[in-house]
Amino acid sequence: MGSESNRRILSTVENCFDVFLNSAAIVVAFFLAATVKNPEGIYIDSPTTTIFVFMIVVFQSMVFTALNLYRPIPFVKPRQLLGAIFRVNFCYYLAVELIIIFFFSGTSRSFTVIWLIFAWVVSTAFLAFKKNIIIYVIAKLRSKSYNLRRVIIVGDNASTAREFIRQVSGNTQYGMMILGYVGNKIHDVGCDKLGSFAELGAILDEYRPHDVIFAIDAYDKRHLIKLVNLCDDRCVRVFFLPVIYGFFKSARQITSVGSLPLINVHTNPLDNGFNAAVKRIIDIFGSLLLIILTSPIMLIAAVGVYITSPGPVIFRQERLGRMGKPFKMFKFRSMRVNVQSDAAWTRGEDPRKTRFGTLLRKTSLDELPQLFNVLMGSMSLVGPRPEIPKFVEQFREQIPLYMVKHYVKPGMTGLAQVRGLRGDTSVEERVLADIEYIERWSILLDLAILIKTPFKAFNKTERYIAELEEDYGRQENTANEVSATEKEELGSTVSQPAGKKKLLYAASSMLHINNFHLKYIEALRAEGYDVKIMARGEGADYNIPFEKRLLSASNRACRGQIRSILEREGFDVLVLNTTLAAFHIRLCLKKRKRPRVVNIVHGYLFSSHIGKIKSTLLLMCERFVSSRTDDIIVMNKEDKRSAEKYRLCRGTVYYCRGMGASVTAQSTSPEKIRRELGCQDKYVLAFVGELSERKNQEFLISCFTEVKERIPGAVLWLVGDGALKDNLKSFASRVDLSESVFFFGYKENVCDLIRASDLYVSASSIEGMPFNIIEAMGCGKTVLASSVKGHVDLIDDGTNGFLFKYGSSRQFVDTVYSIYNGDIAPDKEKIKAKYDEYSLDSVFGQTLNILTAAIKENPDKK
Repeated sequence: MGSESNRRILSTVENCFDVFLNSAAIVVAFFLAATVKNPEGIYIDSPTTTIFVFMIVVFQSMVFTALNLYRPIPFVKPRQLLGAIFRVNFCYYLAVELIIIFFFSGTSRSFTVIWLIFAWVVSTAFLAFKKNIIIYVIAKLRSKSYNLRRVIIVGDNASTAREFIRQVSGNTQYGMMILGYVGNKIHDVGCDKLGSFAELGAILDEYRPHDVIFAIDAYDKRHLIKLVNLCDDRCVRVFFLPVIYGFFKSARQITSVGSLPLINVHTNPLDNGFNAAVKRIIDIFGSLLLIILTSPIMLIAAVGVYITSPGPVIFRQERLGRMGKPFKMFKFRSMRVNVQSDAAWTRGEDPRKTRFGTLLRKTSLDELPQLFNVLMGSMSLVGPRPEIPKFVEQFREQIPLYMVKHYVKPGMTGLAQVRGLRGDTSVEERVLADIEYIERWSILLDLAILIKTPFKAFNKTERYIAELEEDYGRQENTANEVSATEKEELGSTVSQPAGKKKLLYAASSMLHINNFHLKYIEALRAEGYDVKIMARGEGADYNIPFEKRLLSASNRACRGQIRSILEREGFDVLVLNTTLAAFHIRLCLKKRKRPRVVNIVHGYLFSSHIGKIKSTLLLMCERFVSSRTDDIIVMNKEDKRSAEKYRLCRGTVYYCRGMGASVTAQSTSPEKIRRELGCQDKYVLAFVGELSERKNQEFLISCFTEVKERIPGAVLWLVGDGALKDNLKSFASRVDLSESVFFFGYKENVCDLIRASDLYVSASSIEGMPFNIIEAMGCGKTVLASSVKGHVDLIDDGTNGFLFKYGSSRQFVDTVYSIYNGDIAPDKEKIKAKYDEYSLDSVFGQTLNILTAAIKENPDKK
């Protein structure tokens, strides 16, 4: 009775009963209205009136469902439900009345208006009476300990937990049974202590609660992800008390207990009983129809399997379904009978596959028996793909939120599959697509996926993996790199280019080239390419006076010079860097008979944080020149998704870990630097980067007044130059921080200043691959950065650094103070490991292989 499935069933039954009640209410209202005014030719049993009543009732039910009035919410007060029924019913009937008044005429209109007024009154009374009966029955059941949700509280925030328990204990309508609390400290919170944080997994296995409610201080944030994953792994729903509001970025449902809000981390539209019922009905009728239509194909496939290989026709394999429950998934057997069926994926030339099985897999016809899984209810037509239990155990430990996909039934097809994320593709990308599907679910989305599925049925990416990589992080990072096999296929193309190809390496400035690309240019020249450099500044083969503004008159004037160079030199390949230079150079190209174009994206500026107009304009520019872009190399996962989503190139989107950063040797001791600057006893925050609106140094200065109130000896070092330098200095003076904010301008050895600081901070609105963060990690510094693109690729919050919500001055100041006090601290080994992963020594070979693969001759290019 207390299970989530039963709650959805009861909600669906309630919805159906409401249809009956509302129909009865309209009939009763008809006779009441007839006592006031003559119906004038309207008869309650006429076909026209029946259709009218049916439409009123059906649309009313749809409105109630859309507004979640049937959703099983265990923590809501009765008067909130009754108030919602009154308001929604009033607005619904008012809308119908207005439609009747403005769009209908005739003698029957006045009677219909009166009729609907009575219908609203009677319908509201019936629904309120029914709801009161349900509330009374549930309260009686709960008073006898039936229909209660078992709850465990996790955390050491004693006052919040105590208040929560007090409000729950005094109100049986919430339907909760507090089993106890889990924490490291000993508190009297009004219930038994079950154990410590380290014992949470065993406690969940023993007590099997429905819900876990976290009441955790900021001090405990570093433990939070691990604790939440323990709950997700067991499909236990997670809620948060407001002490960590804003900590999670995923979609959530906010409810309340008394005056305390609760945040449900993982919600989805299929929690709604009506939605779940509609999806199930579609699954039943859809699978039946498809079984009938594909029965001749399945018969031929079954005969083919039987003839070509001894053994059973149908292969049954254990997979994990909704809420992590195992089930047997059916497929046509495509391999010889073997013992590795539950221990390996298939890809490429797998010796276990039969020839007929290869055909089945290529066309995805081997999956047709799953229609019977759908009919029986263990699967759905659309949903996340189910996985083998062994792999689930592997991925649940390595991929955040992996188990969230198990909150709904698995599907024969899904959003990930129609996006091409099948076979040997990134598991993390698949999980993100599955979670996106769960959160965005709608009937229309299901239909769109089903329509696209036949066009994605041919599976050309199968390969065989004998066993999983032990280190998934390494596997994910190389998911889009050039494989060893591909390198062999490239052969002399990579190491010995055919002839002496002319290659143009371009960026907006030589400063960018010198900082990030010289080693790659030298390597390409060593491999036989004739590499020329186009940029603004001394040292470029073609000095083009690019300006910072994308559409400035000066940049438009540069295009004539660029076009002349391209026509005269006849380059084979263009390697473009920076949004500015890449856009204008591509504008100068003809769509046909042009060089091969590889765009290295250091960061697309597509983000709401930089403004909708600017973001949209930049996207339009990239889409405009996408037909002149052969391949793209990106440096963070969000840019990869953007490039693929908007199809910003004709060929491949490669992912690498950047061009690589390196930490310069120490030339001046930190003590000497601090002494010379008079900062021996100061707490120093540092940031290195161009002084610009995107880098958002103004936010750091604006927060520093409060930082100094808490840490009187704090100072801020801003290292870098830029157009906003004078404005930022003026702003610091206006807020009386002239003595506390240091403007260093451009410096050669920024690592010396980073080493001399106490905390490295960044408030950027958007980043590509922030090398300043990598340098700070290379110097062993704690990093606090805004949770935006680029930063989130480098920083695992609470592990190797800390993130704060972009623009949240309160969270920034609180976190700085917690770091200063020593309440929270990153893992120094994890900082070093992350730097090593993104250092030049680590990524140079990988990035060069990707670059040489991208610039190789494409025989299909016109």
